[in-house]
Amino acid sequence: MNKKLLQTLNRSLESTKTTHYTPVTIDALQARLTEELDWLDADPGRECLIVLLQELAAKMRSARIVVNPGYSYLPDSYLLFLTSVTHVNPVEWDLPFSRFILSVGNRPVIPFEVGTGGLEVARKILSGRENELIVEPEPGLFEITFLDGIELTSATLRLITYPELDRFTRTLKEGWHPLDEATLKLFRRGATDGAFFFESDKMREWLFEFDPESMSDLVLLNALYHPDRIQMYETALERKKAPASIRVYENALINRVLRDSYALPVYQEQALLLKDVPNANMMGLFNKLAPKGHFIGRTMMAVEALWPYRNKTKLK
Repeated sequence: MNKKLLQTLNRSLESTKTTHYTPVTIDALQARLTEELDWLDADPGRECLIVLLQELAAKMRSARIVVNPGYSYLPDSYLLFLTSVTHVNPVEWDLPFSRFILSVGNRPVIPFEVGTGGLEVARKILSGRENELIVEPEPGLFEITFLDGIELTSATLRLITYPELDRFTRTLKEGWHPLDEATLKLFRRGATDGAFFFESDKMREWLFEFDPESMSDLVLLNALYHPDRIQMYETALERKKAPASIRVYENALINRVLRDSYALPVYQEQALLLKDVPNANMMGLFNKLAPKGHFIGRTMMAVEALWPYRNKTKLK
């Protein structure tokens, strides 16, 4: 394994602190790491991909370019969390690695969202690499050939510049802040000016009505605010207000997988976790379901946007 990658993983494992969105055990973390390392070791192209993303994120931050905390399918990898490419721990959030594997198939498209100036930095990082041949046929689109790859021989890196990330430069030093009670009260009141994805009048109405109690509630509202899923909001609200109305399944796995969405099929990761459970297969809905890791990252940005204001308004 690449020595720098190995050193990064070891340092991360020593310093990792769980925030217990979902209580996890050391055994669960070790099993997930083993699963991902087995996948990595099976193809040198996969290792090249992880190393490239890790170096891209690290050098972006050293150039004071903000990287999205969790974009598209990248949060579904524990390796990318440990190497600080993302800031969503997939083990705590019950995000299966199978979604990452599904996305990194033949010639994957890798979306990478960064702040202003990221494209220029990326060009410097991606030039003259030893294990990859990289060309840029159009601005922000990098065609990558992994010279050592077996199955993963090529990929497309799509660099997305999102200027709104520029406001989070303090996170380069402090890290992304967790949801605390004062910030949660702002969401509950719909006091979400400047909070990405939570500013619309309809979302403010939802927040006030739903009275979210946790980060997972905020992620759920964020995911439901979409034409394919908006019709599920009323059912989610009814079940939150009356927990006794939530269906309890005989299969404990179904109850565990669906608990963050009040037993509603909302997330692609839920479909993958239940695909082998009789009478619980959701794969037919997969394309209409929400990528949970992606919406966790988006919600983290909203929390961070409100963080400076959490104690500046009198909260009742």
